[in-house]
Amino acid sequence: MTETQTSMTEAYANVLARNMTPGPDGVMLFDYASVKTNGDHDTIKAFIAEQAALTPSEMSDAEATAYWANLYNAITLDVVLDDYPVKSIRSLGFLSSGPWKRDVVTVEGEVLSLDNIEHDILRVDFATPYIHYMVNCASIGCPNLRPELWTADGMEADWHDAASAFINADRGVTIDAKGRIAVSKIYKWFADDFGQTEDDLRAHLAQHATGEKRAALISGAKFQGSHYNWDLNRPKQGG
Repeated sequence: MTETQTSMTEAYANVLARNMTPGPDGVMLFDYASVKTNGDHDTIKAFIAEQAALTPSEMSDAEATAYWANLYNAITLDVVLDDYPVKSIRSLGFLSSGPWKRDVVTVEGEVLSLDNIEHDILRVDFATPYIHYMVNCASIGCPNLRPELWTADGMEADWHDAASAFINADRGVTIDAKGRIAVSKIYKWFADDFGQTEDDLRAHLAQHATGEKRAALISGAKFQGSHYNWDLNRPKQGG
């Protein structure tokens, strides 16, 4: 990585750090309104352009996984900011389809959409359930956007921290008054990524859950229901 690349990476990391605050249920909120007007959006665009000029095919698996996740998250911020203010990322596409199939970046000569990055690259070439804790779709219901970039160093520990934060928040897993378990729709949409059976998902969740949630999962409590909040991950007074 060149000195210029290091500088731009640090600049983008600083944009994340200074524009994110914790909100209810442990969700990290991004201040789109401020970034739209304070010049930080230009930094995000510059980071994307710089990353797009790199060669992820020459990176190690861990480096490439971090690269693609960071690029996905930066592009997601960019597309929301381009049309901000919006209440949900789903409003950015035709008939509320979202921006995921839109061509947004060219890397190594290949024109890519957000769906291409997530479903054709990350979930295929670097298959692990923890991909779902790395990419953020600008929604309250999603695992958190990190206030720092993903890196190859310490990635496994960071995966576990991200999974634990989500699973132990009600956005990830809830236990109702009858002891039944409801999960984020992420675990339904991408069920195959978390194993072949309900017991595989239970084991994954129990690995990271604590307290009442872990006890319910270990005891074999019934799965019933799912949830997801598509509201934009912004502070209430963020515009």
